[in-house]
Amino acid sequence: MSDQLPEFKKPPVSAQPSNPEPAKETPDKQNPGKPEKPAKKPAFFPFRKKKPSAPETAPEAEITEKLAAPAKPEKPENEKKLNPRPKGVPKVKRNWPLRILVVLMVFAGLFFVYQRLTDISDFVISFYSFDEQKITSPIRMAFLSDLHLNEFGEDNIELVNTIAELKPDLIIVGGDMNMMKNPDTSIVLTLCRQLVEIAPVYYGMGNHEYDDVLFRSSTIIADLSALGVNVLSNKYMTIQVNGNLIDIGGLSETMDQFDQYGIKFWKKYDEGAKNYRLLLVHDPGYFRSGMGKLREKNIDLALCGHYHGGQIVIPIIGPLYHPQGGFRPELAGGYERVGDTLVVTSRGLGNHSKLPRFNNPPELVIIDLY
Repeated sequence: MSDQLPEFKKPPVSAQPSNPEPAKETPDKQNPGKPEKPAKKPAFFPFRKKKPSAPETAPEAEITEKLAAPAKPEKPENEKKLNPRPKGVPKVKRNWPLRILVVLMVFAGLFFVYQRLTDISDFVISFYSFDEQKITSPIRMAFLSDLHLNEFGEDNIELVNTIAELKPDLIIVGGDMNMMKNPDTSIVLTLCRQLVEIAPVYYGMGNHEYDDVLFRSSTIIADLSALGVNVLSNKYMTIQVNGNLIDIGGLSETMDQFDQYGIKFWKKYDEGAKNYRLLLVHDPGYFRSGMGKLREKNIDLALCGHYHGGQIVIPIIGPLYHPQGGFRPELAGGYERVGDTLVVTSRGLGNHSKLPRFNNPPELVIIDLY
């Protein structure tokens, strides 16, 4: 038996791969020239799922399918346009001067219509005829109100000539012929000087005259009386017209002053007037439903103004607004039976507001009683 130990052979070394995987680089702490790459921050919304990253290389079958698919033909340039013009159709040239001219003509037409609808240089005539039991023979009266220093021709000659041609038996002026706080009343006096040559004139105070008389020492009452005008300021008188006796009076107080001042005149008128009662009361609010102080009084005919016909008149809707009457004011124009009283309201002959009269021409009223 041999004393030598057995010889051990070294195991065979396995073959190394042809492309060994490169070793991962570790930050070199001893080389400060290369800064360490910061770690990625966590997502702000941790509950969001990360989209799976696309594989670096597509499967071989998918690549083959894409290569086998036919390429989409590119559209011609004329089909890429949104509104292609067919062949043979000429290109239309836009005539900008003509378009501008059409727009200007439209605006000019609208402006012309607006001017016509707001024009107060001409007036219309409204004729009313009423069968009154107390009237035994026909009476014609011309009723004008709310001139506000407007003129129809020089010295209002057009208005004067029209009234003269209509041959009234008496002329009623409903007030507000002047402009409040304007001391120049020459237009009013010149008009009335001509009217008294046509027929007797009876003048009722409006709020514009009455305020100037009370607070600004206006002499309009004395000036009118000197011309032969019958001024009815909280007074009445009995007149005879074509054989008819008429108790004609004028109430100057505004409705909010009636209980304190106007009631004194009314008691005298109510007790003394026994004939046909004609009352000049500038504010038609005296006869409005629910608030009229004279709504249930014994008056045959009341002549009013003040509302200017509602200032703006809309077709179908009618009068639109007045500061005292509100929206769609009652009794803004025309006539209406209120109890036993026939109320006639003039739309006026002028304007004092910055708001124009629209579709609301100045109006002269002719009333025939028979």
